[in-house]
Parts: sequence; structure tokens; C-alpha cells
Amino acid sequence: MSVIEQHPRRTKGNGFGDVVLVVVLVLMALAVVLVVVVIAAGGDRSRQGPRGSGALDALEADITASGLAICSRADVPDPRATDAVAARTLVVATSPGACGGDSVLVQADAFTDAAARDAAARGVEGQVRPRGAESVRTYGDLVVVTRGGGDDGAADRLEATLLAKGAR
Repeated sequence: MSVIEQHPRRTKGNGFGDVVLVVVLVLMALAVVLVVVVIAAGGDRSRQGPRGSGALDALEADITASGLAICSRADVPDPRATDAVAARTLVVATSPGACGGDSVLVQADAFTDAAARDAAARGVEGQVRPRGAESVRTYGDLVVVTRGGGDDGAADRLEATLLAKGAR
């Protein structure tokens, strides 16, 4: 009889513990593979924001869902984003009654691919960097530029909303 066959754990229950251990290890390996497949299939894509033709409408829905009010809306193209396929300018406030005061101007431009979006974001960011009262975020297929004061409550809440939704 070999040393392995004489080991106390090996001989208890005719090796039933070994079978259970192997089954548990196989199930854990399958669970890891399943998690990897779900992540690879786009599990984190939804955190990157809206995509496609409804991206601008989805941005508006995200803004209103966060408790901010949209005071005005205009589908006006941004002259700095020449490759944009759609554009929208919004005035966003902390509440409908604050539309004249605590508000922020939001310019959102939609792009067909990430390369065009990222190039536009870099170009716009280079233009607004010195002023400091503007921020440039990529959010799904969108480049979102917010213009508000440094102590602006609406701008702070909008930034927090975009970052929570996966904007970069």
C-alpha cells in the first residue's frame, strides 16, 4: 500500500471528500469563465453612456433623472466639432425656478465612432483648458461640454451625474 493510500484524509469515506473537492473546483472554474464571458460581451459598456441615434435624448433623460431641470433646448451644431453627426445645446438648472440664475450651458455633440469623438474632445479641451469654468467629457458617443462658474451648483451636480454614469 502506498503512502497516499494510507493518508487519513484519503481513506475516509472511500474518497468521497476528494470527489466533492473536485466538483467544487470545477464549478468555481466554470463560474470564473462565465464572469469573464459576461464582461467580454459588453458588461461594462453600459457604464460608458448612451450610444447611437438616441444618445442626445438619453443624455437629456439622465439629466432630468438626476433632479436637474432643462430650461431650454436647441439643436444647434457646435462649430468646433465639425465631424459631429448631431448636436444639442441645453441650459440646465438645479430646478425649474432657477433657470435664470443657477444654470449651466451644456453643448453635446454626437459622433459615429470613438476615434472621431476622442479627437473632437481633445480639440475642444485644448481650447477651453485656460478658462477653467468649462469641462469636457466623453459620454458614450457624445462629447459633452459644460460651461458654468466654479461655484455653480448646477454644474457640480451635472458633473457628478455624468461621472456616476461613466463619463470620462
